[in-house]
Amino acid sequence: MNNKNILLIEDDLFIKQMYVNKIEDLGIKVYASSNLEESTTILEKNRIDLILLDLVLPNISGFEILKLFKKNTRFKDIPIIVLSNLSSQVDVNQAFELGATDYMVKSNYTPAEVMRTIKKYLPNN
Repeated sequence: MNNKNILLIEDDLFIKQMYVNKIEDLGIKVYASSNLEESTTILEKNRIDLILLDLVLPNISGFEILKLFKKNTRFKDIPIIVLSNLSSQVDVNQAFELGATDYMVKSNYTPAEVMRTIKKYLPNN
């Protein structure tokens, strides 16, 4: 897992710190953000291999971020795993329609299961 970079977009400090620690335990560098501006800056300055995206964020919906990243030619190929408390089929469908790679409802998955999903989608190069 060397030299892999993940962008975590999450506004809940407890959840953010927990996932930063879990991902770093895999030997992966984590950039954490809670808004579009910071996330975009991180993406422009670093090679990001995967994005973990919460949908409920202050000031902007994760759906909007997903839409913007998938329209951007520089970011559109980065796998995006939605990690959200939104569990309705409508939200799941919308995320996939906007280009999400996978969708995980926070309460349905342990951090270990989230780590397995991250490893599944990280490029092997």
